[in-house]
Amino acid sequence: MNEKGWKMLGALALIALGVGGRLLLRQFVPAGSGLIAFDLFAVVGILALLSGVLLGGAYSFVVPLGAMACSDLILGNGLIFVFTWSGFALMGALGYFTRPGRAATASYGLKLAGVGLVGILAFDLWTNLGWWLLTPMYPHTAAGLATCYVAGLPFMAGHMLTTVALLPAAGLAAIFIVEHRARLASALRARAPSLS
Repeated sequence: MNEKGWKMLGALALIALGVGGRLLLRQFVPAGSGLIAFDLFAVVGILALLSGVLLGGAYSFVVPLGAMACSDLILGNGLIFVFTWSGFALMGALGYFTRPGRAATASYGLKLAGVGLVGILAFDLWTNLGWWLLTPMYPHTAAGLATCYVAGLPFMAGHMLTTVALLPAAGLAAIFIVEHRARLASALRARAPSLS
């Protein structure tokens, strides 16, 4: 399979993981829980960063937007989608700019964690602004915006915890697979006759 085919397959796999993750993990998230926000951020945020790191180019945006579009068709969404979708596109761009030096090493894992934390801050600041603008929950004043940001702190803490816990491990495993895919495919083909 050529590089374009691998990237297309990788994009489809990441989109499927994003949709499946949001749908399957949603049942485990207690209503109103900010500290266990797996259904939204951990799955799509991590795959957005990974799409930029692993695939680059347009895939940095196509993967997170595709995962959100498909899962939002099932789960639903309001006008806030403008902010969440663009926030995840930003995460894909951050992943793309993290591509240089990509390697399955501990130092690159730390780099991924750092980029993930920067992405969380940007995502949460952006989507909280959207929430403040689009809903009547907070007064449209500076004090109302500040209250909105303070109320969002538990969500940000959950996003930070899940990203720091999951992104380096998932990222380094995915990078290892991408870097060694030819050898892994050969090893699987060599073992296939003995498995039957």
